[in-house]
Amino acid sequence: MSASKEKIVTVPTKAVWIAAWVVMLVFVGLIFRNCVTSVVYGSKTEDAEVAYYYSQGEKIGEAGLPARTTDLDLGNPVLRKSFSKGYREGLDVYVRGSGVRSEE
Repeated sequence: MSASKEKIVTVPTKAVWIAAWVVMLVFVGLIFRNCVTSVVYGSKTEDAEVAYYYSQGEKIGEAGLPARTTDLDLGNPVLRKSFSKGYREGLDVYVRGSGVRSEE
């Protein structure tokens, strides 16, 4: 055996490596974008506004209504998360309370 024998990487193997790197870079870009938007919106959002969206979600959840937010602007991810958290907690109150809607 010769010491100068090199391992040759085939073209399909290189193509798979490149595709895997592209997919990983896309995921990293999406995660980075999500982090940046959360920081930007978090710094621009007032606590009173977050509390308002939380209370609106809680009211809708306690009423047992579906989480439709046509009258609320949920482009802000901080407000959307606050609304969702309030809705889930309100829905827990609805399910545990007298208005139990069992979906068995």
